[in-house]
Amino acid sequence: MKKKLLFMVFAALAITTTATNAQTTVWDFGNSTDWPENSGYSTNTVVNNFGIFPGQDLSGNAYANTGQLEIGQNSGAFPDGFTATKRFKFNGSSYETGFLPVTTPPTKRYFYFAVAGPVTVKVWFRTGGSGTRTLYITDGTNLVGSLGSDSSNDRLILTANYTGTSGNLYISCDAACNIMKIEVTGALGTTQTLSVNDFDQIATKVHSYKNQVFVSNVLTATEVKVYNVLGALVKSFTTSSDTDFQLNQTGVFVVNVKTDEGEKSVKVLLN
Repeated sequence: MKKKLLFMVFAALAITTTATNAQTTVWDFGNSTDWPENSGYSTNTVVNNFGIFPGQDLSGNAYANTGQLEIGQNSGAFPDGFTATKRFKFNGSSYETGFLPVTTPPTKRYFYFAVAGPVTVKVWFRTGGSGTRTLYITDGTNLVGSLGSDSSNDRLILTANYTGTSGNLYISCDAACNIMKIEVTGALGTTQTLSVNDFDQIATKVHSYKNQVFVSNVLTATEVKVYNVLGALVKSFTTSSDTDFQLNQTGVFVVNVKTDEGEKSVKVLLN
């Protein structure tokens, strides 16, 4: 009987230890040691296993002040009692004009980090201005969680459960937002610095030469949409084979291709 009781006690202790030893990582942007105030990030950077992707505009210029940290700005208490002192500021949307969030991977102004499996992510955030602004957590293809906020309800906590395998998670927004703190419960991976082409997950390729656009390695029915720098759709068609076309315009354009594998957007210069 004593042996049975001892076994039950040890089993209970093992369960308690497992539950309380769940790995939790916190990036608190009020921590001046880890996150000193700066004028923004213009290159892809990983700090404390946390990725910062400023990205480029349609002309290939880096976005300035993408991650500006400002002491004393947007401070205040959240509903759970957390009090923020600084913000990590998104100076705009994470997506090119004309593209819907989540249905295409973020292309600018986003955060990313590697996970080793299922995790729970919490983000304390505020908007960057008037109107409803939505924060997203994705795995680059699927929506993991989202939450919208406006100036009347402006201190929110987005909680999302990721149930997938190892890979990167991405935090993005559809307009300017301010991130105060991020907490991840579960095992992280090692976050590697991303490049602009790291979302190239489908086989179809897009490139341009002079005023010609080439769509190659087409394996299945592929929807092609071309947008100008203002986000206006200038051409749209579907093809099941390699093709090329011309536009009676010059400048920078975004070619979005969508297949059963997924979709991606490629910037091209026509002259």
